[in-house]
Amino acid sequence: MKIAVLMDNDGHTTSLYQPGTVRVFESGPAGWLPVRDIPFSLEGLVALDDIRPRTLDMLRSLAGCRHFVASSITGAARSFFDGMGIVMWRLAGEPAGFLSQIQRRVEEQAGRELALSAPERFILPGTQTGHYQLNLIDALKSDNGLTSKQVLLPFLRDRDFEQIDIVCDHLPKWFKRELLPLRLLLRVADLPDGRCHAFIRAMPSEG
Repeated sequence: MKIAVLMDNDGHTTSLYQPGTVRVFESGPAGWLPVRDIPFSLEGLVALDDIRPRTLDMLRSLAGCRHFVASSITGAARSFFDGMGIVMWRLAGEPAGFLSQIQRRVEEQAGRELALSAPERFILPGTQTGHYQLNLIDALKSDNGLTSKQVLLPFLRDRDFEQIDIVCDHLPKWFKRELLPLRLLLRVADLPDGRCHAFIRAMPSEG
């Protein structure tokens, strides 16, 4: 991962409109190391025709870096960052104090997005309206980073369904903890080949 930081001469983050250097850091086995310096400042610039080319030239020089840190990112320059697909971070201090924190937040967000997309990839419509089916064994084999909770829980919490039929090699332990608060019923059957067939249904509406 690469992160660009706009720094002053003392090694602290500074504003786009103050003299500084954009230092690109890259994470590796030895930690975060600087790989490139780009002099940059919008100090004294007011006209959009002056701000735009200087900002875009700097952004093009980032070479695959999609995260940019400064103490302040304001004005028209923000739209140029957005247009180049740059994620902006407004932080104060030295890079050593926040680079790993940014990486963790980016990885956590990627995990959440993966979890939200998982049902769309693996949970398929059944033969009846409101029925779905999932081969949890195949889903987990497709991506070693996935868990049964990531695949199923967003669907169980957010989707309107009548029943989902799940084939798994064992019943996930979290079912007992999560299903009842969601007003879901569980029925389990063992298949001849040793796999487990779980049926999760929505509880009947009261009244």
